[in-house]
Amino acid sequence: MTLYMKLGGRKTIMQAMPRLQARLEEDPCFDLGRLRHGFARSDDLSEFLIFLCGGAPFYDGEPVSRLLSPLCSSADTYQRFVDHLVAVLFDGRAAQRDETELRDLMEQLRPRVLNPKPIAPVLVYSVEQDVLSA
Repeated sequence: MTLYMKLGGRKTIMQAMPRLQARLEEDPCFDLGRLRHGFARSDDLSEFLIFLCGGAPFYDGEPVSRLLSPLCSSADTYQRFVDHLVAVLFDGRAAQRDETELRDLMEQLRPRVLNPKPIAPVLVYSVEQDVLSA
C-alpha cells in the first residue's frame, strides 16, 4: 500500500493545505510574504505531494525547488516545514513507519530545495534540416 493510500488519498492531502498554511503563518520562522506567494500555487504543492506519496504517475507543476526554496531558506526552516507537513497530513494518527517514510522522502528533496541548481533550457526544433539550410 502506498503512502498516498495510507494518508487517505487526494482528499486528505487537499484538506491539509489550508491547515499547513495556517501553521506556517503562525510560525515566526517563515516569511509571510513569501509564504502567501508560494501558497498562491498551493495546488502545485498539493499535486506534488500527491505525486511524491505515490498517488499520481507524474507531476507537471512548478518544480519543488521553486515551490519550497522561498519558504525554506535554511536547513532549520526546511526541517520545521517538514514537521508542520507531517503534523497536518497525519493529524496525530500516523504509524511511526508511515511518518518515517514521509520524512525520508522529504529528506531526499532537501538538497533540491536548499541548493537548487539552475537547469539550462533545452531548445527543440521541429523544422526539417533542408528548410534550415535554404
